[in-house]
Amino acid sequence: MTEEVKVEEKKENGPAIIFYCKDCEEIVDTNKLGKKYLYSCKKCGTKNVAFGTVKSVNGFFRLEEKAKQKAKEAQRMKEAGKSSQGQSA
Repeated sequence: MTEEVKVEEKKENGPAIIFYCKDCEEIVDTNKLGKKYLYSCKKCGTKNVAFGTVKSVNGFFRLEEKAKQKAKEAQRMKEAGKSSQGQSA
């Protein structure tokens, strides 16, 4: 008795709602469990799902900062790979 819920549930009178899995640490699709505000992650199956507007979820879980940190880390890895290739030649 689960109901599928898409990532963005558009409402006519309000902002879009998104679902963030705290275990997967990303925005996910969910299944609604029962009639209460309880959702399960489709990816990992846990009930550890938060929901809110895009602005509130990004602000609370600092998703933009995490994305910037991952980009910096990827850049460092690229630079480390180039410098190690230059030394071996």
